[in-house]
Amino acid sequence: MAKKLYIETHGCQMNEYDSSRMVDLLGEHQALEVTARAEDADVILLNTCSIRERAQDRVYSQLGRWRELKEQNPEMVIAVGGCVASQEGESIRKRAPYVDVVFGPQTLHRLEMIDAARATKLPQVDISFPEIEKFDHLPEPRIDGPTAYVSVMEGCSKYCTFCVVPYTRGEEVSRPFDDV
Repeated sequence: MAKKLYIETHGCQMNEYDSSRMVDLLGEHQALEVTARAEDADVILLNTCSIRERAQDRVYSQLGRWRELKEQNPEMVIAVGGCVASQEGESIRKRAPYVDVVFGPQTLHRLEMIDAARATKLPQVDISFPEIEKFDHLPEPRIDGPTAYVSVMEGCSKYCTFCVVPYTRGEEVSRPFDDV
């Protein structure tokens, strides 16, 4: 029987895009199939957003609801990605030690961390900002309909006082025209 993935996405269109790419990646490399219920999952992935007020509270509240699932199924992997993960990093593990994997938006292509967490029983945290390499490591997107998100650039280099984007998604980097 195929292993199941439950993914919950908070926030912007970039997170929707990232989540769809994670589904493609985990489907191709780990043969995970998406399920609509967290209770049925072998891997739970929370893709977070930090733009809204109280975003961290929302993340920890959701993780608290999943704690019991992890206690019932210790083999389940709980992963937290996205902008809150990028901001909070290891703090997520300190506050929710049952979380197995923490990764930022620029490292979603390194989700073999899920296998490493499962095999070693050790937490995996990667919130680094590698250059746009993630696009080189993602499978071709699976398109289910007439529309799809296309990422032509990521990040921002403006560092406005009110904005977290440069700190959570990194500096602005454009993909080469031929890659798009």
